[in-house]
Amino acid sequence: MTPTDGPARRVLVTGSAGFIGRRVVALLRADNVDLVELRHRWRDAEDLRAQIAGVTDCVHLGWYASPRDYLSSVDGNLASLQSSVELLQALAASGCRSLVAAGSQAEYAQSDDPLREDGLVEPWSVYGAAKASFHLLSTSSMARGTLAVAWARLFNVVGPGEHPDRLIPSAARALLAGRPMDLSPGRQLRDYIDVDDTAGALIHLSNRRVVGTFNICTAEGVTLHDFVAGLGDRLGRRELLRFGARHYGDHDPLNSVGMNERLTATGWRRRHSTEDTLDRIAAYWSEVGDRPPEGGP
Repeated sequence: MTPTDGPARRVLVTGSAGFIGRRVVALLRADNVDLVELRHRWRDAEDLRAQIAGVTDCVHLGWYASPRDYLSSVDGNLASLQSSVELLQALAASGCRSLVAAGSQAEYAQSDDPLREDGLVEPWSVYGAAKASFHLLSTSSMARGTLAVAWARLFNVVGPGEHPDRLIPSAARALLAGRPMDLSPGRQLRDYIDVDDTAGALIHLSNRRVVGTFNICTAEGVTLHDFVAGLGDRLGRRELLRFGARHYGDHDPLNSVGMNERLTATGWRRRHSTEDTLDRIAAYWSEVGDRPPEGGP
């Protein structure tokens, strides 16, 4: 990861205690980057300005993320949108050079075709609508000037350290405990991308200060059934997975696979195959058990 030429970079990472944020921070530290972390919200605008003084680049990951209701929570997503707008204004006023903001595949309209960056934006959840709103604001006149904005639409990010109440960790924990787990039929086609590949892509975009919208994905579809069954095989308890015991959820599109030509055109390459990621997840939960991820969920 070669930084952009010019003055020394000072990188702000919001949501630095989260699943993806921890990996972004770890990779930046490994590169000896001058780092500013914002784990949660700031007290007020003055506190925010003080914390971001001298920041040249920002990777914005901070957003409401409770596994229970992040897709549907109006209050949680509205608060995240408001704080993100406040951050955007402060960054633009401070002379920050670039912003890489985490969007979501949930912004796209549901489709049987692979999702492209120029595809129809028609969010099917409150979360997707809030993310799409911030995307519009981040590319409006509010951020124009010296601030280069890259909008990174994340797909199904998985890997070691994911919140224990999300689907894949829940399955791993159930299998390790010998508990049956009720699941939908599992025909949902997903684009699972390793958390380390995701963090690497975000830093890659930040280093290059690119502008535009980029899908952060593998461009490979895997059914939920096959992914979870692969985890069951690795943990030796596949028979505990009861596919078809539950109906599909309200926010559960059958197809969500992206195209990533824009991202790969910048020089980014995936490092973890699906099989490798499943190995990493199985090894992590076999060691961790029910303890929360390091640094909190």
